[in-house]
Amino acid sequence: MAFHIDENHYNEALKFFIREKGVPVKIILAHADISRSRFYGYLNGSGDLAMSRLLSILEVIHVSLDEFMLYARSLKPVNTNMQSQPEAPIVDEAMVENALQIYKQTKDVAAIGTAITQIKAHDSEEVAGKLFKKILPTARNILCRRHYFSLMDANLLLDIMDNLRYEDLQTILPFVRKTIMQQQACQQAGFKMEIVRQQALLTVIYRYTLRAFHEKANDDTKRDFDLVDSLEPAISDWYTNVIRKLMTVIKTLIVVGNEYEARVAYNNILAAVYAIQPQSAWNNYEKLMHNNFNDFKTYAMP
Repeated sequence: MAFHIDENHYNEALKFFIREKGVPVKIILAHADISRSRFYGYLNGSGDLAMSRLLSILEVIHVSLDEFMLYARSLKPVNTNMQSQPEAPIVDEAMVENALQIYKQTKDVAAIGTAITQIKAHDSEEVAGKLFKKILPTARNILCRRHYFSLMDANLLLDIMDNLRYEDLQTILPFVRKTIMQQQACQQAGFKMEIVRQQALLTVIYRYTLRAFHEKANDDTKRDFDLVDSLEPAISDWYTNVIRKLMTVIKTLIVVGNEYEARVAYNNILAAVYAIQPQSAWNNYEKLMHNNFNDFKTYAMP
């Protein structure tokens, strides 16, 4: 697994930290088991660096992976080319009313989901907040009455999950679990499972688990740990395996109470994301993991 440098902000960041920390190069080379030529080749912008070696270098100079990534991205030039930007849709009360009317007439959840996505992308937080309050009750009612969750339902839930009361989530989650188990049963019976929907539903479980601990509702979490442990994801389903590992991090941090092991496991997941996933996917995984371990811990702890 190599850490590719399509642009030079990563090697520039490494040069900065090596210079700032003042650790002798010979110690870095020995600890990372890397040749002098490969080391300086990377720093000078030629070649790749194995993720394991990058982590070893960061370890010996006492810099965390998320600190390194944060600084590296601060060096990345901002794209100021606005020529090919598509025209943004008009997001206002009329658009929200239209979405509500379409749903009332057709029961098509897509209209509500699309409207919420557009509202969340609005430039003005104040305007977005007002529009969101107008559409949230309908979205909440849709989800609280669902007994089976489609992919569209799951995505709608993920979009508004942080705005629902914990009591709403307690109403919704039994049917999310039921849908997951039905999907798993179909797979075990030889039918093709809708992996994207399963991933979305498992993300709901993961985020609910974090919320439950934050609400001090620890008793609500055991069934979800057991559910995720019981799943048999396809080897190629990388995302589901990440969710499983993140659930283990939560258990290690809060149930077992071992912050050190939880931090190590968290950083290993993040390192794997940077090593295996394309750069275009990094932001999604960082958002899922709350960007760094300290923020993850703060979100999860009551």
